[in-house]
Amino acid sequence: MHIAVCDDESFFRKTLSEELYIYADKHGLNFIIYEYSDGMELLAADMSFDLIFMDHQMTDKNGLDTVSVLRKRNVDTTVIFVSSYKDVVFDSMKVNAFRFLVNPFEKEDLYEALDSVIKNLAKTAYIVVKDTVNQKNITIPENEIIYAQADNIYAEVVTAQGIFLYSNKISSLVKKLNEEYFYRSNRSYIVNFNYIIGYSKKEIEFSNGQKALISSSKFKDFKSKYLNYLKRKSIGE
Repeated sequence: MHIAVCDDESFFRKTLSEELYIYADKHGLNFIIYEYSDGMELLAADMSFDLIFMDHQMTDKNGLDTVSVLRKRNVDTTVIFVSSYKDVVFDSMKVNAFRFLVNPFEKEDLYEALDSVIKNLAKTAYIVVKDTVNQKNITIPENEIIYAQADNIYAEVVTAQGIFLYSNKISSLVKKLNEEYFYRSNRSYIVNFNYIIGYSKKEIEFSNGQKALISSSKFKDFKSKYLNYLKRKSIGE
C-alpha cells in the first residue's frame, strides 16, 4: 500500500510515519510511505497513492489547494487531513476528504480511520488491461475507469492516467464491473457514474471533457439508475 505523508514539519512526518508502520506491523500489511514537505512536491511526484495524509497550512501550497488540484486531475485517492486548524474541517469536505484528524492526533482516531480505509479498499475490484505503450499487462482499480469503448473485438479503457486495452469484448468487461457505478449506455460504451458531469438524451459528458453516446431506448433506464446513484452518494452509502 503506497501512502503519502505531506506536511512541512519533519517531526510530524516522522511521528505519523512511525505510527503507520506500527499499525501495518500489527495487521500484517505492507506500507510504503513517501514523505513530502509541501503540496508542490507531492503534485510533482510521479506516483499513484492509495492514501494521502495531508496537512492544511504549508509554505508553498496549502493542503486544500493541493487536493483540489488532484481532484481536477481526476485523482480519486483517499485523503485524510491532519491539522491543528479545526476551522477548515468543513472546507476539507469540498475536496472529498475521507477523514479530518485534529493534530496532535489520538492514536485511536488514526487507527479507526485506517481500519475504514482498509475496509473500503478491500471492496475495490481490479481488472487486468494492457499498456500498449510499454507493452505490458497491468492491474488497475475499477474506480479509476472513466469509461470504456468497444474497439472491434476488444475494448479501450479510458482513465485519467491513460488509455488501456482490455483484451476481450466489451460485453465481457461490463460483467466484471460493479453495476452500482457502471452502466452500458449503448452497444459501444460503458460509463462510470462517478465521472459524469452532465448528460442529454444523446450523450454523456465526463469530467475529463470527453463524451459517450447513449441509446434513446436506454435513456430512461440510465437516468433512473444515475439519479439513484446520486441519491446513494448524497447520504454516504
